[in-house]
Amino acid sequence: MATIKMKKLSVIGMNDEKQALIKELMDLGIVEVANPEGKLQSEEWTNLVVKDGDEATLAEFDKKISYADSALSLLDRYDGSKKPMFPARRVVTEAEYCEILGKEKEFEEEVHRLNEYGSAIADAYSKANSAEVLKLSLEPWRAYKLPIELTETECLSIRIGLMPLSTDVQEVENELEAAGLPSVVQCVNKDKEQMYVSVWYFRDDEDAALEIIKRYGFTLAPIAELEGTAEENISRAEQAIADANSERESLELKVKEMEKSRADVECYHDIMVIGRDKAFVRSRLLTTEETFTFDGWTPKFASSKVEKLLEKYTCWYELTEPDEDDDVPVRLQNKKFFAPIEFITEMYSLPNWKEIDPTSIFAIFYIIFFGIMFGDVGYGIILCVMSVYALKKNKLYEGGPYKLLKVLFYSGISSIFWGVMFGSFFGDLIPVVAKTFFGKTIVINPLWLDPAKSPMIFLVFSCGLGVIHLFVGMGIKAYGEIRDGKFLDACKDVFAWYLIVAGIILMLFGARVSSGAPGIGKIMAIVGLVAAIVLPFITNKGITKGLGIWDIYSGLTGNLSDILSYSRLLGLGLASTSIAQVFNFLASMGGKSVVGVVMFLVIGILGHTLNFGINALGAFVHSCRLQYVEFFGRFYEGEGKAFEPLSRDTKYINVIKEAK
Repeated sequence: MATIKMKKLSVIGMNDEKQALIKELMDLGIVEVANPEGKLQSEEWTNLVVKDGDEATLAEFDKKISYADSALSLLDRYDGSKKPMFPARRVVTEAEYCEILGKEKEFEEEVHRLNEYGSAIADAYSKANSAEVLKLSLEPWRAYKLPIELTETECLSIRIGLMPLSTDVQEVENELEAAGLPSVVQCVNKDKEQMYVSVWYFRDDEDAALEIIKRYGFTLAPIAELEGTAEENISRAEQAIADANSERESLELKVKEMEKSRADVECYHDIMVIGRDKAFVRSRLLTTEETFTFDGWTPKFASSKVEKLLEKYTCWYELTEPDEDDDVPVRLQNKKFFAPIEFITEMYSLPNWKEIDPTSIFAIFYIIFFGIMFGDVGYGIILCVMSVYALKKNKLYEGGPYKLLKVLFYSGISSIFWGVMFGSFFGDLIPVVAKTFFGKTIVINPLWLDPAKSPMIFLVFSCGLGVIHLFVGMGIKAYGEIRDGKFLDACKDVFAWYLIVAGIILMLFGARVSSGAPGIGKIMAIVGLVAAIVLPFITNKGITKGLGIWDIYSGLTGNLSDILSYSRLLGLGLASTSIAQVFNFLASMGGKSVVGVVMFLVIGILGHTLNFGINALGAFVHSCRLQYVEFFGRFYEGEGKAFEPLSRDTKYINVIKEAK
């Protein structure tokens, strides 16, 4: 329910120990080095220090990382093996990592070789494509037997070009003859769009002849720079295509043979990432000729480890509590069961360092809401099995994919529970199968209620659950205000509305429980309304003292709207089971026959797959919405900055102290 407490760290050390200290801090992985821009805005500091590191070094590391990514992409392109959906990092020990570092040059050569192959393959594709384009452009001229470069003789001009398909070449030739321009206009070929022609006329008639044939839409063919006949050029183009494809296939074979180098390339990638991160940290250090300094953050529980490390060096350091105006980084800390739900919090925004982490509080609500909206035993089992399979198959134990799959597993368990409560197993699959194929009548009664038969009870339940959810959110707000010494604000913003909302509920529905409940509810509502009007005169300042009545109006309408938002539990819960029942009905229409069995299997599998996908997505999204809008809207500020310690933030290998 809380974020990890942080301590501010300030260090001044000697330049000759800088590299060793950065390496050990990275190995330790619990210190974030803060951005020094704030200090550099002070003239006092800028007169004493300069920023360490340089952009050129960072750019060089980024370039090498990009080369490694290109090499891995090339390997992926020609690797036919099935890749895991969520690949896990390969675990290596410190000793193994030291051996890897010693092979950096060897790995770099492999990356360079792969990129050379990639460039050569791209060139081969380019050559083949260019030759293919040339071949296609020459194909209509295959019947033209003169060399393409022959455009004139001692007396004649020879032009080849294009004309519209509707052109009558004899008419063109006749007009040239009528103008006193002896010529030959010949159709070499034609297709669906245009006609390919050759035109011969005397060189002295060049301008006059071109003027006439251009009126008929004549344009020169864009192949004048070639030598030899069209047939000869087509043959050369085909040979160029064959040579380029042969070269490409040879290169692709070499790339496939280098698949064994994938682990080396991945190691090189991560070595460069670590180097870039070290260079990036240096850009956050401030230096003089002989010393360096930086500020940072470390978790309070780990401060003794940091002190022990720093005491090994010739440096001054100080660990202090953060000031009120500090931008303290945030890291969530929850018990093992709740930790995966941090994924939902992080999707919205981390709490700021002064706030309560709501993860462990809303986690149960999230799982319950998902289960109600997805409520089906069959779908829940599939969701659980898929989640566990993905976790085991991909060997996930950290990161966003791990957290997401754990959340889906918990949600699947909840869906199974609510499926039992609603009596839904792939809708009414079991009764339909029994009736259609075995002539038996099986009735599966819900343990609690059937949402389709008792929608009003389900709606009241959904809204009641919403009231509890909202009250918990308001309670967190009250806790924060009381902690900050604002008890009257908590009474005005939270406790008064507890009385108002609970009182109205008792006035409307309390008679079903006790005859005296409506009267008690009336008293509670009146006390709450009076408190909501009077307390602003005590807690607020200036003109806002008289806003109590307006707060009542906006609070009543806002609370009513928020409570009704939980009717989506009814809507999606009904949709999941009802659509499943519709698909079961459609699948059973073939009756008890071979065709009917095939029809049942095809429609049933496709229908339930579609229903599973759509409603799983809907349950996930709307469960998040109820947290982000209704629940977080009661107390949450967010906008926390994530704690990003200096560490080996690798993608492919995970360096550990001891092998697991």
